[in-house]
Amino acid sequence: MTLANTIVAALAVVFISGCGNTAAGMKEDSKDNGQKSAEQAQNISRGASEAGKDFGAATTLTPVIKTAIVADKRLNDPKNLIDVSCTSETVNLSGHVTSQELKDLAESITMKALKEKSATQKIENKLTIMP
Repeated sequence: MTLANTIVAALAVVFISGCGNTAAGMKEDSKDNGQKSAEQAQNISRGASEAGKDFGAATTLTPVIKTAIVADKRLNDPKNLIDVSCTSETVNLSGHVTSQELKDLAESITMKALKEKSATQKIENKLTIMP
């Protein structure tokens, strides 16, 4: 065997073993990427689930609470502005009313509506008083 043939044979061995390592590396990379993709899919699914809960609370509780507040003649006054927003954890009352009594009344009506729906949200009463 000549020196040139020996070098070609050595390079072929290196090339073939390199390809084997590359194939093994690609297989490992593919496995790692598959696991990462699965984890990302789970995270997206969890996020969608939480968003779904918030959407559900917003679409079911918000109109019930708003209707209950508007049904009370003392709160249904153009001087009062009460906004209601719901998530899976909280009901937010914001805007303004003309007295502390009306602020407390809005919270009480909200609490009653939550109990009627067996909802577990906490109430954040951020209503301000503007006489």
